[in-house]
Amino acid sequence: MKYRVAENSRKRTTYFRRVIWLVFLSVCIPVVLIGSIYYKLSVSHLTEELKSQYMTSLKSFMDSTEDRLATIEYDSLQLSGSSMVRDSFLSESFKNDYVSQGNLLDSMITRKNVHPPVQEMIYYNDQNGIVLSTDYGYVQKNQYSYKADIDSGFSLDKQAGWMYLPNASSRGYISFVRLLPVIGSTQAQGALITHVKEETLSQQFQKHYESSDYIHYRIIDSGGVELFSSSHFDEHGMDVSTDPLYQQILEIEASSGIIYGEDENGKGALHLFSKTLNDRVYVTSLNEMAIAEQLGWIKFVILYTVLIFLVIGLIMSYICSRFVYNPVERLIQQGKKLTEKQHFPKASTNEFEYLTECLHSMHEQAESLNKHLKIIEPNVREQFIGKVIKGEIWDKERIQSECKTLQIEEDHMYTVLVVTPEKAYKFLREEWPLTTFAITNIMKELLHKYELSGYISNGDGLEIIALVNSNDQRSNGYINRVRLNRFAEHTCNEVKKCLSLNVSVGIGSEYSGLKKTSESYQEALLALQYRMYKTSSPINYFDRNESSKKQTMFFYPRDLEVEILDYLNKGEQELTEQSLKKFADVVRASESYNLIYQSYHVLLSSIIRSIEQKGVGLLEIMENNWFDQLKSRQTTDEIVDWFIEKLFPLYFEIIEENQSFDRRIAVQKVWQHVKENIGMNISLTECAELVGMSPSYLSRIFRRETGISFVDYVKQCKVEEAKKLLRDKELNIIEIAQKVGYSERNLSRVFKQAVGMSPGQFRSEHR
Repeated sequence: MKYRVAENSRKRTTYFRRVIWLVFLSVCIPVVLIGSIYYKLSVSHLTEELKSQYMTSLKSFMDSTEDRLATIEYDSLQLSGSSMVRDSFLSESFKNDYVSQGNLLDSMITRKNVHPPVQEMIYYNDQNGIVLSTDYGYVQKNQYSYKADIDSGFSLDKQAGWMYLPNASSRGYISFVRLLPVIGSTQAQGALITHVKEETLSQQFQKHYESSDYIHYRIIDSGGVELFSSSHFDEHGMDVSTDPLYQQILEIEASSGIIYGEDENGKGALHLFSKTLNDRVYVTSLNEMAIAEQLGWIKFVILYTVLIFLVIGLIMSYICSRFVYNPVERLIQQGKKLTEKQHFPKASTNEFEYLTECLHSMHEQAESLNKHLKIIEPNVREQFIGKVIKGEIWDKERIQSECKTLQIEEDHMYTVLVVTPEKAYKFLREEWPLTTFAITNIMKELLHKYELSGYISNGDGLEIIALVNSNDQRSNGYINRVRLNRFAEHTCNEVKKCLSLNVSVGIGSEYSGLKKTSESYQEALLALQYRMYKTSSPINYFDRNESSKKQTMFFYPRDLEVEILDYLNKGEQELTEQSLKKFADVVRASESYNLIYQSYHVLLSSIIRSIEQKGVGLLEIMENNWFDQLKSRQTTDEIVDWFIEKLFPLYFEIIEENQSFDRRIAVQKVWQHVKENIGMNISLTECAELVGMSPSYLSRIFRRETGISFVDYVKQCKVEEAKKLLRDKELNIIEIAQKVGYSERNLSRVFKQAVGMSPGQFRSEHR
């Protein structure tokens, strides 16, 4: 059937084909041509902008770096020319003059503290064989641990210069060496050495360049020695005098410029250079990848424009075809036939019959595909690997047999990554499959980008498991840790970008053989537990020495627990949160997942006991399922947020409800007492003693619960009793006043204020 349909389709050009070709020729080709021209012009324009931008950054970097180097050089010159240094070589007693040595050492320490980049300053006197160091103080040269640095610096063939000394370079230092004395002798009698942390220069470079992955810098001394390099950290002080790029820069008379060439990997690069008055050369190499990133958006704009016009053209062709043809009814009838599995006519030159044959062919292919999917589902290979990783299959012979059947490399080096979303408790169970499916697809797309291979599948809940091995033939089967780390970082970034989710990655150790992957999986889960006290990175590697780093002694912060409960009882929410954060800092310092969780369990238990002491029933407390909520939090920040956002407000609400009930009971007692003793002189103090409260507090809650003050309520009760007696009893006004605890005069005054008439007038109107 499908061959017959294909043959008929090649024999003719239908109306729809002509419309599609017309759309393509009239819309797409002009857009592509215009976009290509615009792309070339934009590339030229943006390249010039990049040149200007990075040249400005290079000069700014050079100025700031030169300022730092010149400051260190000048400070070294100033110290070497001081009277203390000169006298140290002229005085025969300097070796035993501890006062002068101490003064010189104090001056060196002061200068070191003034300049943060300086890590250590060393003074060496060859005559006396002594070393003064800001880190070690007075040392004999033969006892100095780094005397190789002294010998290497003392062999400098010029008065002063920057060098990589043997021991200092291994500690990440670059040293400025100045031979002593500065004047008065042609032969060096000593040296002044200043150690500077090479990392400080890298930090300065990061401030001026954002895309540091594609940009590298070099600083070359006047003698052709490479002082600093962002790509040769292990080759300190390399001689680059024969480097073709350096030779080409020296041939250029201008103080700055741009050279097109290649980088160390043979890829195209843009080299920007600038020279200083001291003949130092600063070179910034801009990889073509950085330029491509800057210009990549133009390609996407052209692609999107073509797609938009293509969609518009297709929509217009569809609308036009509706006016010429009306295939809807015919297609509906054919759909019914397909549903009823009726036969369709043989192919002919009629377009609609041709469409009918196509629909039949598609229907047959769809049924065949469904049958094929039912056969291969579920994926046996992924199921097998998942069981091995989780330790459900451990028999070595069975694993080897299944690997051979499923064409899985059993003896490769493998490591397991476990990826899980942060704040997983916020996800509904219905959202789990869609979330894990999206993250799995992102990881599969990124896996091959970093020359890695493996299998990615769903674990328990929101857990995604990646079994990774290297497909880089140069690695001899071992997984490149840098590449693996970049894969994990890219996964975190892409999930954040595409799904707006933060994820954490736990990475186990690398093992040989598929059977050992269960150990790597358990280690990855343990690495995820490090999130409880490590918050610097979402990527955590399993460390076998982690347990040895734990504190040998840990004391539960009982004083902070008491402080938290005290503030909770007082309703001081802000102070409670501050104390909780102190509590979190203390327990986090234990660096133990179990100790941290147990500490928060103890704190939660104490809070529950505090609520019970307020009269709240345990059943009512347990309905909130607090311990399960605490267990679902996987980091210290999540636990602290849960206490602050969930538990503390609920605690305050329960206490408030409990106190509100107590207040209502107290007010009801006061009501009853006033009504039963209406003829007495009832005071606020008397009622406060009755309910065990202070008079001022009773007054506040009485007004809050009833809406009127205590005094007004007493007056109201006495007036209502007087009304009742005036209507129903044959008592005179004096007797009624005595009944309600008033004098005749006070009753008349209060009655008239409340009712608007005297007691006598009220009796006349209501009897």
